Amino acid sequence: MSEKEYKEVTFTLSAAQHKKYDEWRKEKNEKEGEVYVGAIGGAYSFCFTPTGLGDIVEVKCADGTSLDLTEYEYW
Repeated sequence: MSEKEYKEVTFTLSAAQHKKYDEWRKEKNEKEGEVYVGAIGGAYSFCFTPTGLGDIVEVKCADGTSLDLTEYEYW
């Protein structure tokens, strides 16, 4: 397949999702301290899973915890 057959796909967080993530991260940092994973960072990974109804959005921390940011109310 040529590159012309592909379109760019972009995933974004809504303001509400970003706020929920910031609050979760701040609470984790206050309780447990900042997760250190080295000089380049990368303690948090955002996972976007497209479905026929909407995108499932989850943020995963290197310490094994995760937060569901999916906005099911818009499905």
